[in-house]
Amino acid sequence: MAEHCTTVRARYADTDASGVVYHANYIVWLEAGRTEALRAHGLPYSELQVLGIHLPVIHLQVHYHRPALYDQVIEVWAHMQELTRTRVGFGYNLRLQGEPRPLATARTVHSFVNSHGRVQRLDRYPDLWSRVQAAAERLAPSTSA
Repeated sequence: MAEHCTTVRARYADTDASGVVYHANYIVWLEAGRTEALRAHGLPYSELQVLGIHLPVIHLQVHYHRPALYDQVIEVWAHMQELTRTRVGFGYNLRLQGEPRPLATARTVHSFVNSHGRVQRLDRYPDLWSRVQAAAERLAPSTSA
């Protein structure tokens, strides 16, 4: 298993007057893809929060290739690009359901922090660290073309 796919439908509320999805809504879809990928690999955000670990976005980059329109079904493909003891990076490919051409490609980087916003070394939580490492291996970018 490599990338994880989450689908979302472009709602009317996601679009501007011309039916084109507003650019900031893609960021919401990235979060949906990321959280569902982690949940599918045994790491729901809610469990991290119970442990006092939060993952704020510290870097965001989105490249918009073509517009998404009202009522289209969007596939959000998410994978882990990097993992260190203090942060994790995700890559994304958003495309129309069943189509190979991207609507957008993106990257986010998140820091592991406690409830006071202080950076946490995840290896201080051995069980969690091994589970995150295992999820990172399963969510590695696909090497097939």
